Amino acid sequence: MITYTEEQREAIKPQGSLVITACPGSGKTAVIAQKIRNELQNLKSYQGVSAITFTRKASRELEERCRKDNSDTKASFFGTIDSFCLSEILYPFLNQVLGGSTESMNPKYESDLTDAERLLTTSLKDIDEVDTTSLTVIKKLYLNGTVFFPTIPALALYVHQNCTACKNYIKAKYTSIYIDEYQDSSKAQHMLFLSIVNSGITGVAVGDLQQSIYGWRRCSPEFLKQLMIYPGFTHRTVSYNHRCHPSIANYSNRLFNPQFELVPTDSLQVWQCKLIGTQRDAAISLNRLIPAILEKSNTFKPSDVAVLVRNNRTLGYLREHVSIPCRIFSDDAIDLLQSKTGFLWSALLKYKFDPAITPDLVLEALPDHSELSKTKLISARKVIRKARNIDSLLLEEYLQGASKLFLGIEPKDHELSALKKVINDSDALRQYTPITSDEIQCMTLHKSKGLEFEIVIHLDLSEWIFPFQEVGASFADKIYPDWEQDLNLHFVGVTRAKSICLLVHTTMRLNGAGETKNGAPSAFLRLPGVQGLFKTFTYPQ
Repeated sequence: MITYTEEQREAIKPQGSLVITACPGSGKTAVIAQKIRNELQNLKSYQGVSAITFTRKASRELEERCRKDNSDTKASFFGTIDSFCLSEILYPFLNQVLGGSTESMNPKYESDLTDAERLLTTSLKDIDEVDTTSLTVIKKLYLNGTVFFPTIPALALYVHQNCTACKNYIKAKYTSIYIDEYQDSSKAQHMLFLSIVNSGITGVAVGDLQQSIYGWRRCSPEFLKQLMIYPGFTHRTVSYNHRCHPSIANYSNRLFNPQFELVPTDSLQVWQCKLIGTQRDAAISLNRLIPAILEKSNTFKPSDVAVLVRNNRTLGYLREHVSIPCRIFSDDAIDLLQSKTGFLWSALLKYKFDPAITPDLVLEALPDHSELSKTKLISARKVIRKARNIDSLLLEEYLQGASKLFLGIEPKDHELSALKKVINDSDALRQYTPITSDEIQCMTLHKSKGLEFEIVIHLDLSEWIFPFQEVGASFADKIYPDWEQDLNLHFVGVTRAKSICLLVHTTMRLNGAGETKNGAPSAFLRLPGVQGLFKTFTYPQ
């Protein structure tokens, strides 16, 4: 049984609409789950809560935790913001606002659009609110059966604001709405949340300003900041990092605040490490460095080690030069499709090669899976189960057939090309299999968010590589246009480490053109707040 801290107990107790800012390793999922379980005890049989997370994986974990102690979650919603907008707002009520029928409505990613639809959606990619001009385009697409994915939150907001039946339904069914990772909300998502709360539902937003790393998706921590002082909301903080070694927590907190009060610790488990050579040489050095670390610690296995990098170029150096067993997590040709067909194929490949994946997890890749009838669900599960026994020679044909069956569309030429490329690439297929204990894990910092490892080796901490730097008027000028986002990303990397964190810079660097340049430690390594909070060593090539 969990013993909650005073901060956690304050966040858990009922107090109306609430903003919880929670640091990495603070037990925020346990807090949210307990808060939801407590609320469910007092609801009527037809009532539930709506719990929105950033990923489907996070939704499953939260729902499983909420089911403990025999809590009834049947009337509750657990899922992503897009799935909530589709199942609870657009499918039931869009026809009341725009006419037509939602029965044949087809949510589409950009890669799924026809050429004619792609021309129409050019003006819709960055909308935060539906106005008269965008509504005309959205309605034209909708009456032809298409809803463009990037417009879903804004369109859901429009429906909620203009459909009394929608407001009444949400208010009758859900007593509260929870949104996790609020620092990664878009303006449309933020306004939808406020619209629902202002209609009479309790709102709970959970986030961390220092983990906002998706600015390029037009997500902003400003909305979390606004909510922290929004009328009717109470702000609670859950600030103790239970996951990381105290010295790692101290180092990460001092990245932002040189005066942050340190947690007592009897050892330093953060190392700033200088490797001789370029990023390529650093990759080669890992073949000796990682076994040496594991031998010295004597308590960890290779899969406890994660090598985190800033960009795909360094990931390529790891792929070429790391000779010890490793798993490199990168986007393959199917991931890059960003289409319904691609998401389905990826889910089916994970099911085929990973025994832990269930048919229902595959079904979640379908945008309208919540709308499938019981008969169709039974039939779909039978088709999915066949994937486990499909001969590798027939796998390509099976996946093509599955996309036609589940999505009702023929795969496009570029999708078929991507499928063929992955099916014939043993390294690409290996990414769909479970990690083994003898493999270290290598990925970008963005991919590492939400994960944790005993040992983190954070590469690319050299000037001009990370943080991103632009050329100034003189050599002495230091211009970092994305400093805040980059520092947040560095913070994410450091806080993935539970026991040991190794921060690596190199004496030389390879630029984007492949030219060798002099190297210098990243500005992040020279921040005043972290001085004295790490050990230093040089590891020769």
